[in-house]
Amino acid sequence: MKRIAIVGIIIAIILAADGIFMVATQYNGGETQAWNLPDGWIIIISAAALLIVSLVAFVLSSRSQPQTKVSSEPTVKSEVEAEKG
Repeated sequence: MKRIAIVGIIIAIILAADGIFMVATQYNGGETQAWNLPDGWIIIISAAALLIVSLVAFVLSSRSQPQTKVSSEPTVKSEVEAEKG
């Protein structure tokens, strides 16, 4: 899940760069949206949403990994391991 989150973050950064380029060059594809936003701002908003979802996925995948406990009790060998050793 961490790899998917990292890929999502990379794609979000690329989308944000494309959106910033579109805003800087005042690109307009000729379509009108419901809120009458330029195309670059819609790309930037989409990149921000993808970045937030990817960061949440990364944090949740980091927390959900089980912690290994180191036991201080000696381990008892089975009969087969005792005969080999």
